[in-house]
Amino acid sequence: MIRFAVLAFVVSSAAACIPMQPATYPGAAAPDPAAQRAAFAQSMGYPTKKSPEELERTIATQTEKFKPTGRKGEIRLEAPEPFVFDGVNGTCYTVVMRLGEGAAWGLGAEAGLKFDFRRPEIAGSGGPGVVGPGAVASVGCAEATGPITLTMAPMIGQDPIGSGPIAMQLYSHVLSRAEKQKLEADKQRQIAEQREFAAREAERQEAARRQRDAEFAARSRSNSNSSSSSSSGGSSGSSGSSSGPVSVTIRGTCPRTVPVFYGDKPKYGSGTSSSVSSNSVSSHSFRVGDMMWVTDDSGNGLASVTISQSTRTLEVGCTSIR
Repeated sequence: MIRFAVLAFVVSSAAACIPMQPATYPGAAAPDPAAQRAAFAQSMGYPTKKSPEELERTIATQTEKFKPTGRKGEIRLEAPEPFVFDGVNGTCYTVVMRLGEGAAWGLGAEAGLKFDFRRPEIAGSGGPGVVGPGAVASVGCAEATGPITLTMAPMIGQDPIGSGPIAMQLYSHVLSRAEKQKLEADKQRQIAEQREFAAREAERQEAARRQRDAEFAARSRSNSNSSSSSSSGGSSGSSGSSSGPVSVTIRGTCPRTVPVFYGDKPKYGSGTSSSVSSNSVSSHSFRVGDMMWVTDDSGNGLASVTISQSTRTLEVGCTSIR
């Protein structure tokens, strides 16, 4: 289990995460990228149109405990190259970006950008992202020493993200002993929750298997002389097995721990409340038709997905899941 950054570094949770792209479902009509981009841009408050003052406030918030390092760079928005720097175990990093002279965001940046990073021990996405004439992207706290790579791409579609230069400045913060202890405690809590969930899920699946076996045996006995009924019973058994289990990888992409709910109705329905740590990677077993929700701190549902036979990965953002 890998974590992102200490919660104290994130003053505004809403500003500190990049929203995930809208989920698509089998059989659904292909979404219109232009309409998606416009809706996403509106929901995010038009990130490229925010003021320089808003950018500076965001930088101040996201680098409150950080100091600028000697690592700087400049890339071209027409073909942005990865920003690579050496990470040190126990150190957190944030990259601050400012548009250079004559630079401008393009159509591909209107709905925001994805800032994906790869550390020696984990890959993830960092925010808060584009803010007016610049951007901020946190890559979390390294748990191993080695190169860290940050890339940017459109949140929606494949349009150019802009033109001209953008300056990159790396900020860092070395974790204190207390901060390391807090991260470790959060890690152990997550491991315990996952083990508990896995045990309950195994019990549920075993009970469902026994019920299916009993139903199949009853049908077989009552229809032993009917080949059509036997075929129907076999078909039913096949359908039951196709309902699960489905092994799904869950990635936490929000720079804070996000509360989640496994079940049909969060807060008022039966199910399991849990959480997903920032930049964590875990595996859960579902049945086809199961639901997973992102909730607020009061347990109210914010976004959900329904597990299908083809579901393999879920990305849990601050207020979204796909």
